[in-house]
Amino acid sequence: MKIKKLVLLISAAFVTTQAVSQTQKQPSKKALSDIEVIEVLGRSAQTTFSDYSYSVTRTAADILEIPQSVSAVTKEVIQDQAMMRLNDVTSFISGANEYSVYDDITIRGFRSQDDRRVNGMRTHNNFWNQTLIAHVERVEVIKGPASAVFGDASPGGTVNTVTKKPLGESRHSISARFGSYSDKYVALDTTGKVASNDRWLYRFNAGYEDSETFRDNIFNESLLLSPSFTYLLGDDTKMNVEVVYSDSKGLLDRGQPNLRNATDLSQVPISLSSNQPGDKLDTTSLSSSVTLDHHFNDYWSLGFKYMHLDSEQKLVEHRAATYVDGSDSVFNVWYTDRDIDADSDNVTAYITGKVYIGDVEHNIVIGGDYIDNHKLNAQRMSRSAGTFDILNPTYEQPDIASYNLGDRFEFGGGLKSNGLYIQDHIKFDDWSILASVRREDYKLTDLNGNESSDSDFLPRLGVVYNLTQDSSVYASWVTGFEPPSTFLNTKEQGGPFGPIDSYLYEIGYKAKLFDEKVLLTTSIYQITKQNVLVQDFARSQQLGYRVFRQRGEEQATGFEIDINGQLSDNWLVIANYAYNRAEITEDTNTLLIGKQKENAPKNSATLWSKYSLNDTWQLAAGASYVDKRNTTDEAVLPSYTLLQAGIYFKKPSWSAALLVDNALDKQHWSGGYGYGQLFVGDPRTVSLTVNYTW
Repeated sequence: MKIKKLVLLISAAFVTTQAVSQTQKQPSKKALSDIEVIEVLGRSAQTTFSDYSYSVTRTAADILEIPQSVSAVTKEVIQDQAMMRLNDVTSFISGANEYSVYDDITIRGFRSQDDRRVNGMRTHNNFWNQTLIAHVERVEVIKGPASAVFGDASPGGTVNTVTKKPLGESRHSISARFGSYSDKYVALDTTGKVASNDRWLYRFNAGYEDSETFRDNIFNESLLLSPSFTYLLGDDTKMNVEVVYSDSKGLLDRGQPNLRNATDLSQVPISLSSNQPGDKLDTTSLSSSVTLDHHFNDYWSLGFKYMHLDSEQKLVEHRAATYVDGSDSVFNVWYTDRDIDADSDNVTAYITGKVYIGDVEHNIVIGGDYIDNHKLNAQRMSRSAGTFDILNPTYEQPDIASYNLGDRFEFGGGLKSNGLYIQDHIKFDDWSILASVRREDYKLTDLNGNESSDSDFLPRLGVVYNLTQDSSVYASWVTGFEPPSTFLNTKEQGGPFGPIDSYLYEIGYKAKLFDEKVLLTTSIYQITKQNVLVQDFARSQQLGYRVFRQRGEEQATGFEIDINGQLSDNWLVIANYAYNRAEITEDTNTLLIGKQKENAPKNSATLWSKYSLNDTWQLAAGASYVDKRNTTDEAVLPSYTLLQAGIYFKKPSWSAALLVDNALDKQHWSGGYGYGQLFVGDPRTVSLTVNYTW
């Protein structure tokens, strides 16, 4: 594959560069600690929380001065917990839980699956496949609709993955993980100056996984390579070029099919899947980005980003799709052979300026961005590929030639969207006001050339009052929108639909405690989502295919608290609790009004504590809780509490961690769509991770 050869050549050239003689030296032209308008240099801090964010204001802002709740999981937590994928971070984000085992989560009661951001740029979500996160600096979740910055965004929150950037100091590490179910994972992270040249900095991250799972026939083999270079062009200009290549092989896990209307979900083995020999899910993606940070003077700066992504996916699957009439355990099997090609171009540019009018400081941002996404699906399928009995499963080489495969057909389309915005972060005395407005225009196009377009006007207002130097209270009002899905916007499926609107009201309190080693965040919020796109089950049954409609309104009201950091030199605590009442408030079907939304638990909590016995040994323990959840049919996922324990060993260059997850081997379901597709959480697992740094 062309993109695979390209990235291997880039990586080879990158490693060769590091072998260049380090005898050349040039004087440093700019201190690496200087504030950037856009991230092109790495984060040298090694704390479990981030005290700043670029995501909410487009510039580096102190977390106490942001009038919105932002949760972050840093690389230190990712390493401490031996995390490999994005969904692993959800328990450390208050109000977040898994919707499924895919790149698919719930935030504050609302599903978030399409609006992924990488370094603030929209990217294609492969959905079924979660890439490794060996190259990730931190995962941020901006709570509530973030349309003022990102354009279209989920009302519950936006997930922004910040990748590791080059550092001016030499750091190198390699880690290996071995665990239950033949879990094998190795990661490399190396950064520093290129040939001792102060102007050229590099970072190279790599990860490789080869693991079985507790699920029948399901396995994961993944490779990630990410070279990154930063060039300090002068005292006022920095540029970063980054490439991320991901290649994964495995099977699409459609979840555990269960008994129809089961009162006890545990009657079916947690290992059960309907995949057959020859099934596969292979995904390859390559993204490349250029970032520029330029300071015109001490007051005005320019930020520019461009990112291009190509993704190719091959799916072959046998799926237990629908119950056979008259049976609660036998499913009709659908067979699918699908090729998916997606590409995305993103560009954003903005000017930031600092202006003083009397004693009032104005931090101004004026900018725009453009997104051009395309996705093409080409497939053949059969809805009569036999049957599958979940009480007597069989796995044998299928005779695909005997299937009644239809003609190969294509579906998909494109989204083009552009936004213009202006923002002013006003500071005076102990007050700050964040005000912005954005105009977003988008156009959806299907493969037949049919177009639908719309626009939205998106204001935002937030106020912060600094109680002390280390604490603040805030209040905010934020608006958001989402265009309808390209695939669901056709006349055949009920479209065209209008944009989905959302509103957030939030108040909160933030503080840095224990000599600024602990971050405390609390918030109370109400989110309203209107014109919600849902399936019209009556028309779908009548027509024989999925048809959609727009529901009137959904609303989530809740409270969150997060504590993260070192209570003392020996004691680390990460804890959160969230209460969320997410309900349907308006619908033409009055029976649905007042019902709790799908996969939206009312209560969830996490506690993780690590104590240092001495300079060498640490003990850790934790627990996570998720309340019961509804699904799209009558299936209810039971609540669960999982316990975790760990032992850590540390020497100057070596460290090791022995972790036990789900220590009591609690059977649980992390998400699900209905009785026919439930997602079982991992049973007890044990892992040993060894790290070497130099």
